[in-house]
Amino acid sequence: MDEVLDSVRRSERIAGLFRGFMVESYLVDGNQPVGGGVYGQSITDACIGWEGTERLVRDMAERL
Repeated sequence: MDEVLDSVRRSERIAGLFRGFMVESYLVDGNQPVGGGVYGQSITDACIGWEGTERLVRDMAERL
């Protein structure tokens, strides 16, 4: 996110192409095997947890 937002700020061309981010977010950071037993943690891709997601969104909002 930091690199993309820096590029958007420096280049009107890049700013014209930028549309947004896709972030895989879950309640708990990381991932687990199927049946791992951690409620709120992905069983596929490693995801950013709730606290990290909140921090990411707030940081992004301050920079835009």
